[in-house]
Amino acid sequence: MMELVEIKGLFEMDFGSPSPTILSNDNELFIAFYADKQSSSTIPQERNTIYDTGIFALKFKAFLKYTFGLPGDETIQGHPYSKLGMKSYSFYELRNSDLIKSLQDIEKIHPNYNPEKWKMYKHYILTFHDNMFECIAQDFEIREENTSLYNQATVMLNELSVRHF
Repeated sequence: MMELVEIKGLFEMDFGSPSPTILSNDNELFIAFYADKQSSSTIPQERNTIYDTGIFALKFKAFLKYTFGLPGDETIQGHPYSKLGMKSYSFYELRNSDLIKSLQDIEKIHPNYNPEKWKMYKHYILTFHDNMFECIAQDFEIREENTSLYNQATVMLNELSVRHF
């Protein structure tokens, strides 16, 4: 049975314009967005992604798949996970994920299929104002940056470009 567990205490989501930005290569995935640790105000703020500071960056390690798009906060009640308690402006792990199971079913035809590998993967969900992000990955790191989203995107791109041999 699927269980939606909220990951709390890392940040307070920006209710107005978090401006999520995603960068990835074959193995690592970054998503950066504006969040508000000091306030839980529901008053939307316009953001200038060149100059406004105060973002969070999540780095997902060994990701298999991600999706980004609908629903937003006005239609999230139509998403199947809303029955599990999913709400906007939150960060979750979905345990016993149907998405992980469906990906595993696809991979079963691979000649080197190993069911043990799948125990390492988790299903993460970030719900924003206008959209939702889902990612299947082994783990994540989070960091708070006192920079603009534009500058952080440059940092993330540089990290993705560095090859580890």
